[in-house]
This record gives sequence, C-alpha cells and structure tokens, in this order.
Amino acid sequence: MAGNRRGKLKEELEGIHRDYDWIKAHCQKAMLLIGDDNPGLTTFFESVASEADVMDQATQEVYSTI
Repeated sequence: MAGNRRGKLKEELEGIHRDYDWIKAHCQKAMLLIGDDNPGLTTFFESVASEADVMDQATQEVYSTI
C-alpha cells in the first residue's frame, strides 16, 4: 500500500483500469449471450465496450504521467 499521495493516486488509477477491464469482459459475455437474436442490444454492448476502451486509454495516459 502506497504511503504518499502519488502512490495512492496510482493505486486509484489501477483500480479504475481494472474496472474498465471488467466492463469490457461483461460486455463480451453479454454479446455472446445475445448472439444474433437482438442486433440493437448487441450494438449497445459494443458501444459500451468501445467507450470503456477509450476511457481506459485516457486513464492509462494519466497514470503514465503521475
């Protein structure tokens, strides 16, 4: 566990990164469950995964500067 502010911020950003990984994993599972039955719902989960990927990249950029 980090003792200074910089280390604590990095820990928080690592947690955010793990959360985005989970979001993307859950979207993939949902799309497998949906299959070809509901293209609109599949598009929704693709969009959520894509947005999570963009936010994760931004998080990693901030992490690299701290």
